[in-house]
Amino acid sequence: MNIRNRTYLLIFLLFVSIVNICCKTEQKNSEVLHSFNGEDGDTPKGTMTLVNTILYGFTSTGGKHNKGVIFRMENTGKDFRVIYNFEEGENNGIGNEPHHDAMLYYNNALYGVTVYGGINNYGVIFKINTDGTGYAPIHVFKGGTDDGAQPHSGVLQISNVFYGLTAEGGKEGKGVIYRINPDGSDFSVLYSFHKSTGHNPHGRLTLGSDGQTVYGMTKTGGPGGLGLVFGFNISDSSYKTIHTFTKGKDNGNTSEHGFLTLSNNRLYGLTHYGGQHDKGTVFSVNQDSSDFKIIHSFDDGSDDGYSPYGSLQLFNGILYGTTQEGSENKRGTIFRIGTDGKKYETLLSFDKPTTGEYPIDNVILNDSGSELYCFGQEGGKYAETGKKKNGTIVKVDINKIKK
Repeated sequence: MNIRNRTYLLIFLLFVSIVNICCKTEQKNSEVLHSFNGEDGDTPKGTMTLVNTILYGFTSTGGKHNKGVIFRMENTGKDFRVIYNFEEGENNGIGNEPHHDAMLYYNNALYGVTVYGGINNYGVIFKINTDGTGYAPIHVFKGGTDDGAQPHSGVLQISNVFYGLTAEGGKEGKGVIYRINPDGSDFSVLYSFHKSTGHNPHGRLTLGSDGQTVYGMTKTGGPGGLGLVFGFNISDSSYKTIHTFTKGKDNGNTSEHGFLTLSNNRLYGLTHYGGQHDKGTVFSVNQDSSDFKIIHSFDDGSDDGYSPYGSLQLFNGILYGTTQEGSENKRGTIFRIGTDGKKYETLLSFDKPTTGEYPIDNVILNDSGSELYCFGQEGGKYAETGKKKNGTIVKVDINKIKK
């Protein structure tokens, strides 16, 4: 090899090294804490619950019966353990395939929901101890006019009572708002959705600043058929529409499994579609239904994600969330944005082989706001084997992100 060719080779190798260093630096703020392998869970479609230093969560499939698992793990990634395997059967009475949202930690136990199983695949509300013992449904949904069916989100605790939503069931078969005591007693349907007032709610309820009104979103229904934001007073059972979603650049539409976040008397949320590019929005609206604003329209460019599922998490005036798709790797993002719509930033661009891909639910943060945890719904180091989608648990170190 002559001197000129050697020089070209050295320049090329130097260039490759620089590219690799840059790429590694870009992901230095993130760490994969766990890659699912099917036997220990598969396709996580929810949000984790952090109790002290322990992360609890579930997967929608995988485990002994391929119907999902409940797990626990140190927030360092150590000591991952499956503490419960969901069982097969649409009439098994105990539920299976939990989807979306997080379990609620209450009185030293975890409470959650399954979309399927129970009776006629209508789902259940369950309770389990943090060591995996004592799993039991506190309510098995039966559908019909006096009950709900297929809950896609967890429960909200208000004064030692749980409130929640189902996507189906009720008088019109369009979903309900319900209440239940933690021991399973006093279950009642408070409101039945119907087409004109929105239907098919998938997200959790959010308590308003008055301590009496709960807010939520429906995926479909309403005047435009594309869902809406609603308020429901648990004291007098009054229901009101806060905002109707429609097509167009100045509105969002179709909430996918998301709930609303309250900050300074304003509600913040995500829509899967709508906005300037019809790729989804971050929006805000006052609790009295005034001053609806789109504070971010997602784009399909390399520096933004799009098609957000899930909800926003608030910490020190900053909103954190995920998009299912987009950014430089086309596999979804974790982002943050100020409540005023400024300083939008992609914190992580998912890349199937390592961090996973296609996150569809919420992030959580530790108490100090220094660490963020999230599922990659698919991908991870075991995803190339077999037909399973697998998934990951990812940690982002907020302090290592350049400002």
